[in-house]
Amino acid sequence: MKRLSIVIALVVLIVASPVFATGQKESGVTEDGKTIITMWSPLSPNITQVAQSFDQTVYWQELMERTGVEIEFQHASASNDGVLTENFNILIASGEYPDIIQYKWIDYPGGPAAAIEDGVIIPLNDVFEKYCPNITKFLDEHPDIAKMISTDDGTYYVFPFLRGDSYENNNLLFSEGWVWRKDLLEKAGIDSIPETPDELYDALVALKAMGIEKPLSIRKDHISRVLAPGFDSFGDSISSFYVVDGVVHNGYYEPQRKDYLEFAHKLYAEGLLDNDYLSVDKNKLAVNVLNGLCAGAYAPGGSGIGTWLPAMRQTDPSVELVSAKPLSPEKGRLSMFAKMSDIYSNTGSSSAISTSCKNIEAVAKFLDYSYSEEGRLLDNFGIEGDTYVMVDGYPQYTDKIVPTGDDGLTSEGYTISQALSMYTRTYATGGYIQDPRYLEQYYSLPELQEAINLWAQTDYGKYIYPPATTTAEEASELATIMNNINTYVDEMESKFITGVTSLDEYDEYVAQLEKFGIERAIEIKQQAYDRYMAK
Repeated sequence: MKRLSIVIALVVLIVASPVFATGQKESGVTEDGKTIITMWSPLSPNITQVAQSFDQTVYWQELMERTGVEIEFQHASASNDGVLTENFNILIASGEYPDIIQYKWIDYPGGPAAAIEDGVIIPLNDVFEKYCPNITKFLDEHPDIAKMISTDDGTYYVFPFLRGDSYENNNLLFSEGWVWRKDLLEKAGIDSIPETPDELYDALVALKAMGIEKPLSIRKDHISRVLAPGFDSFGDSISSFYVVDGVVHNGYYEPQRKDYLEFAHKLYAEGLLDNDYLSVDKNKLAVNVLNGLCAGAYAPGGSGIGTWLPAMRQTDPSVELVSAKPLSPEKGRLSMFAKMSDIYSNTGSSSAISTSCKNIEAVAKFLDYSYSEEGRLLDNFGIEGDTYVMVDGYPQYTDKIVPTGDDGLTSEGYTISQALSMYTRTYATGGYIQDPRYLEQYYSLPELQEAINLWAQTDYGKYIYPPATTTAEEASELATIMNNINTYVDEMESKFITGVTSLDEYDEYVAQLEKFGIERAIEIKQQAYDRYMAK
């Protein structure tokens, strides 16, 4: 019996869906003997720079040729998570499913087990065993990942999107962090990059005294990622939940959260933190950095250092942009928290086979190809001899991917992100394994290569909450609790930082979190974690 709500069904009637297909056909065989497979997939904004459908890219054309299939895509807008979820709900409410559905299955109401019980997708244990030697071998060699992509009873449900296959030396898990104008720090008499809150405060005071208008500029949605790790408070990475020695905690409910808020308020009150931080977005942050209005910032690599540094050096070659490891309470100690992705999490879409699939064997073999060595090279680097060459066992991009001229364009006139979108799969999530060696070359600037190494200097991997799933009943209760808590925390933490509400009222704030049910939320997450660890 399906658990889908009447509300979702009503959405179908009242919301115009931006889902579009490209000549959708029934699953079958083409005239030249190729198997037709239908696939519903988010359309990454990156791909729209070069194509309007996956099948217009060289990568997907090559993948279909190698695997002997023709894919009929049904694309959904992925402009933001809300739009994607709306499109997914409409698809599920329709009851008419393509062979493959790419989605964040951990986000399914009740989790992946509910998606199987609801008759949306099929369990994959027998499918892997019969038709998928590549992913079967991979999971045998990586039991930790096997646990991530299975339900509490050990049922596989997805061909996963994975950021690499290990936590070791994996730069794919760290995509953003501190950015500093080193040249401005030196002019202010600061000879080392701040590592602790005290060092940060001293640096910002010196920059302010030197005339820097906004010593530290941060977006509202990044502020706890930047400052909270300095007080062993979670950095708002994947969720507010983390694990210490098997015990689940919620960062909002820990006493050190107040220490972080007091420090953030101090910076705000003294004009060291950009007093417009509540309205700072990506564009405003860029303006602040590019015009020297700030000396410290927080940003993703490609759109931060990778974009800002070349632009600034055109007018001032002496500009130095450097990165820094996350703040820590003690100099020389790794931060307990930082912005870190998981190898497998709900931040990326993975491929599941729907219950409507008529040719499970063909679909499974097609999906399994990406977990072969040959498939992984195609997914990440394209076609050997064309977009990459092997140099001492290292797949090195050619000038079709990496720009070589001063104009920042490839030999075919693309930017590097456009080229990756045309010739590889690295621009999007889906059922495949990203290779860290792609990012090493995408981040071609030495400053970016240094950045991903410094941003990775954290112990958060020890504490990160795994992709444990809740039951349908737990998910419903947890959603109600956390929706209230997250809304309240977002409002109150901003008020504490700006001084609209005094931190003298912090105890009353914590009492309200308890009324919303934060202790019950922790209990639910603990139960899910215990089941996950017992697999």
